[in-house]
Amino acid sequence: MPDASREDRTGTPWRILALDTGTSLLEKSMLTYTSGFGEVARIPRIMWVLTGPMTVVIDTSVAAHGKPAEFIGEDFSRSPDQEPVNALRRAGVDPKDVEFVVLTHLHWDHAGNCDLFPEARVLVQRTEMRYAAAPGRFFEKAFLSAPGGWAHPPYLVPNIELLDGATTIAPGLSVLPVPGHTPGSQAIVAATALGTFCISGDAVCTYENVERDLPPGFHVDVDASMDSMDRMRAAADYLLPSHDYAVLSGGLTTEVGSAHQARGLLQPRWPSPRQPNASHGPGSS
Repeated sequence: MPDASREDRTGTPWRILALDTGTSLLEKSMLTYTSGFGEVARIPRIMWVLTGPMTVVIDTSVAAHGKPAEFIGEDFSRSPDQEPVNALRRAGVDPKDVEFVVLTHLHWDHAGNCDLFPEARVLVQRTEMRYAAAPGRFFEKAFLSAPGGWAHPPYLVPNIELLDGATTIAPGLSVLPVPGHTPGSQAIVAATALGTFCISGDAVCTYENVERDLPPGFHVDVDASMDSMDRMRAAADYLLPSHDYAVLSGGLTTEVGSAHQARGLLQPRWPSPRQPNASHGPGSS
């Protein structure tokens, strides 16, 4: 696959659906670094479906079998309507018809049901796979790794493929390395009829991350997290974060539209540290 660039995003516009596949309660500072200590946040576990020249799934949510709390110690609940198979059915998607599955990273809540897509090419960054095989001790459980107590990580499927950096998957659809949350995190940049959207994975958990210029609270490298937010600002017009219920404004199955444009507008970080004399607000003098 050739390298991706901003100019690659042409062709048939993509349609993006956000599927609610589960709910968690956690301390808000896990989402917004150094902010929200002691506050409880209710967050979704989102699976994305992109349709256009083909059908693409972004992230595969929490494994349908097993009990993540036994390994993670994190609250998680899922209704029958939120079961991944039912969520896909409601969206009109047969897993056998999915041509690509793109994993933003290999944490337990993003890469748990890869076996649902036996005919798809499952794409992950090589850097991510290397780290997941032997993560730092603090992160062993998050990756459902063998040292963390998971005998067979759910993303180790025969049809997985490793990517090395920015890659074009199809016209108007590319991946962008966004390390920080994990070493090999990748975002997906999709050209739609409304503009270009960036599906961030956990490089951005909530809209608040970019609105307040705060990285996620759970990361391996905070400096890389900040750099990756800037990389996404440069690559797309609008943002779709991974764990913000504002994304699911239309219910369990929400098509990305004008409401997501209004909330997710990406602008260059401002004022720039390279411009010490920059003004500090609209109309400033």
